[in-house]
Amino acid sequence: MALSSVTSAAGTNTPTTSEPTEKSALDKDAFLKLLVAQLSHQDPLQPTEGTEFVAQLSQFAMVEQSIAQSAKLDVLSAQMTGLASNEAAGLVGKDVTVRGNGIAFDGVTATGSSVNLDAAAAKVTVRIQDASGKTVRTLELGPRGAGAVPITWDGKDDAGQPVAKGTYAIKVDAQTADGKSVNTSQDVSGKVTKVSFEKGYPELLLDSGVTAPISELVSVGGTVR
Repeated sequence: MALSSVTSAAGTNTPTTSEPTEKSALDKDAFLKLLVAQLSHQDPLQPTEGTEFVAQLSQFAMVEQSIAQSAKLDVLSAQMTGLASNEAAGLVGKDVTVRGNGIAFDGVTATGSSVNLDAAAAKVTVRIQDASGKTVRTLELGPRGAGAVPITWDGKDDAGQPVAKGTYAIKVDAQTADGKSVNTSQDVSGKVTKVSFEKGYPELLLDSGVTAPISELVSVGGTVR
């Protein structure tokens, strides 16, 4: 006798609607109720075959095991999230390098930054722009090989005058000898002053004002230029 044949008999004992959060528990309870109902309402002249009964018990065992595994995975996920959060919080006060295109000037020195070239470039031009998008300083770095290229800025504009304190954007243009563009990615260095979890994941705030998710972390330690 299949379980589907006794659904109506067990319907009075099984809720017709449920909240999504209770689905797993109801799956297990519903299976038990259906199994008991089947045994209670089976035809005495045609009892459930032994093999069919064993198969249904096996299904119940699989449902129960699946629910238990899901609960264990939820606990493991929570533990791993806690460990990741603790490790992220441990970065406060440390010098790090993250992916980003910002550079800060505190009136005396500018934070360190660098650009990574996917290939060798015959010409690398760096433009430092203020919040309005205006270029305040243009740096010509000349020909550079593939890899990391440090960007050093003295906090002055093209006229040699100190710029205002604040965070500036870096735009990099790298080209080969025949004028083809070279792909670039930028790194920013600084000291971690805060780790935020407001967005559901660790986000680092550097003393330069730059923020970056921990997934953009490149390195920890070393001297920040």
